[in-house]
Amino acid sequence: MDIVNNPKRLKIVEIEAPQLTRALDDRQISLAIINTTFSSQVGLSPSRNGLFVEDRHSPYVNIFASRIDNKDSEKVKNLVKAYQTDEVAAAAEELYKGDAVKGW
Repeated sequence: MDIVNNPKRLKIVEIEAPQLTRALDDRQISLAIINTTFSSQVGLSPSRNGLFVEDRHSPYVNIFASRIDNKDSEKVKNLVKAYQTDEVAAAAEELYKGDAVKGW
């Protein structure tokens, strides 16, 4: 995604996703957009610490994707079937303490 307008002249810096939580320790960094995977590893909770949390209908949720020629393969269908289970949802709930929203 490209920034096409910056009327407030904010200084925007690209930082690799795994470094974002550590970047918040820098007094020159005011805020960061951090994936739950990385924020939860340092004890940040999107539901408690987040200024904004996207919902399950956001176009920016993480997805499984395959090549178009592979989308109907049995292996891909089996992966989706294995992933979209109550067991996976429960494991995510335990790991992310309610901060990961299932998208299926």
